[in-house]
Amino acid sequence: MNKHDSGDPWEYWGLWSKKDIERVSHLLTSLDVRFSYSEIERSEEMLRDWCAWDSTALIPTIGYDLWIHEDDCSKIGYQIIEMFPERTFGYKK
Repeated sequence: MNKHDSGDPWEYWGLWSKKDIERVSHLLTSLDVRFSYSEIERSEEMLRDWCAWDSTALIPTIGYDLWIHEDDCSKIGYQIIEMFPERTFGYKK
């Protein structure tokens, strides 16, 4: 069972590549944010749609679903959005 299945309020923050989930994890840890991510195999098309395709990865079809606890979202502000301006975070460009 993932943390987001526990009944606590978790928000989905998208699909990430390995190198990007490492950057995001570092930021969230530094902000003392509760988060979890799970490895998941996805199609190249889906990973590209989420800006999570990394052709240099050992297994390029592996992505990471990111979940952040609702109570900690205010700690983040716009830092993730500023770190990854190429991502739309649910909004079409």
